[in-house]
Amino acid sequence: MILNDPQQTANARAVAGRLRLNGKAVPFASLDIEASGGFSADTFSAVLPLSCLPKDMGLTDWWAKQQQIGVSIDIGVEGPSGVAWQSMLVGQIDHWRYQPARFDIEISGRDLTARFLDNKTSEKFANRTTSDVATLLAQRRGLKPVVTATKTQVGGIYKHDQNHVSSDSCEWDLLTYFAGMDGFRVYVLGEELHYEPAPDPAKADQYVIRYRPPDEALAYPQGNVGDDLLFERDMTLARGVKVHVQSWLNGKGVEASWPPDAASDAQLYKVVRSSLDVQRAKALAKTLYEQIAVREVSMQCSLPGDNLLTPGCMVRVQGTGAGFDQLYYVEHVKRSLSVDNGYVMTLSATNRNPANKETT
Repeated sequence: MILNDPQQTANARAVAGRLRLNGKAVPFASLDIEASGGFSADTFSAVLPLSCLPKDMGLTDWWAKQQQIGVSIDIGVEGPSGVAWQSMLVGQIDHWRYQPARFDIEISGRDLTARFLDNKTSEKFANRTTSDVATLLAQRRGLKPVVTATKTQVGGIYKHDQNHVSSDSCEWDLLTYFAGMDGFRVYVLGEELHYEPAPDPAKADQYVIRYRPPDEALAYPQGNVGDDLLFERDMTLARGVKVHVQSWLNGKGVEASWPPDAASDAQLYKVVRSSLDVQRAKALAKTLYEQIAVREVSMQCSLPGDNLLTPGCMVRVQGTGAGFDQLYYVEHVKRSLSVDNGYVMTLSATNRNPANKETT
């Protein structure tokens, strides 16, 4: 499904933001939210004018006494049926600072992924699958588990791979490691932990970026993006990539590689995993190959802010006529809302060159 209308028209719109600290609404001068498409936490920052804060939120009688400050951020965009509000982040403040000469407080923090990042575990999770662990940790940290069942036994992982599952591992490291083995995606959305198969790009929603270069009828380029549209290509990955997986099963070595027709000078990545048969080792090699190869071509741009673009969708670029018209995986979306600049977004996304296709 196409999420947006790339045909932009010049008009004004109403945009509003709501920032709540421990459930109480507070005004802000500027607000930034960065959503990640990878295995990391979403982050935020904001500037709060002291003169606009509620009277019971003074420096000494409130800010100095808080042990933990929860945050929720919503953004509303006016549409045909009124302002449509959407929750953009639920999290916590990690740092705040006071600047007396500027009469404001700056806050920054992460979404609820922080609850897993800030807690280490030495549990062995015997007789549990990776999805069991995801469910258990989500419930332990007060999140609703949205988990797809797996058959991967954690005990087999601990037996052969102590380095990745040591007592120095935080809970988020475990979850992302397990997700990599399962070919899954793990992320926090609001107050939910999602542990599920990576979406099929062919079936994912698409956000269209349409660019029209100058021609005889058009003196300047047009598009639904800013003039900072940028494309890059990694020439090391352009030579090709090969992933080789080594494993053990029932005391026997197992090996698999992908792609089968990789060039002799392709960049080689060696991976060691436990308890995989040949079929699963090949599937893992293919999954890791896809994760690496998609970084060959990257694009960046800024555009008017909306609530449609998310790391879960694909970005389709059209109109460049330079070999960059293709689908891209979203890496980061940064939204900024302020009195001075309104509602804007910056986007970074990657994919491989469509001319480089492996043999299936």
